[in-house]
Amino acid sequence: MTTNSSAPLAIGPDMRVMEIITLVPGAADIMAEYGLHCFSCSLGGVESLEEGCAMHSMDDETLSALVLDLNDAFAELANEDAGITVTLAAARVIASIAKEQDQEGDVLRVVPDMQGGFCLEFFSEPEEGDRIFTAKEEPDVQVCVAPLYLRRIGGAVIDERDGRLKLDLPDDNMKKKCCGEGGCDCT
Repeated sequence: MTTNSSAPLAIGPDMRVMEIITLVPGAADIMAEYGLHCFSCSLGGVESLEEGCAMHSMDDETLSALVLDLNDAFAELANEDAGITVTLAAARVIASIAKEQDQEGDVLRVVPDMQGGFCLEFFSEPEEGDRIFTAKEEPDVQVCVAPLYLRRIGGAVIDERDGRLKLDLPDDNMKKKCCGEGGCDCT
């Protein structure tokens, strides 16, 4: 894999392995190319990339190359400007849960679950830099997402199905605009 990243680094050696797996599709394959299989280890949720590399006796140069390759893959993701959509049905479920849990007025944040996915958690307020999304019909129900996570889930829809909230990620093929048209499979 080449390491031609010229963008600022978003994925760092201090990030937990499972957070990287969540944010970067294909990260497990990239790590495996370097002989790092922490994504399949129970420690992957708690140890940093740097700690995993140290456990496998990798030198700093190899760690740096791995970080650059992960950042190259991350840079290929859709731009965070895509945002997310909160459906009216989801907004109503969020409001109901907030009321039941005495968290009315709190915001719901999309965060990595450290198992390779995302989850939704209530917080008293958005974190600095978070983008806020609402359903037009329920503007008091706010869902927040950090720009770093929007790189991965930009274009997603939060909806309600069978009484549960679902985060539907956009088709990864739609994110790639290899020919400038989008939605094609010319890779």
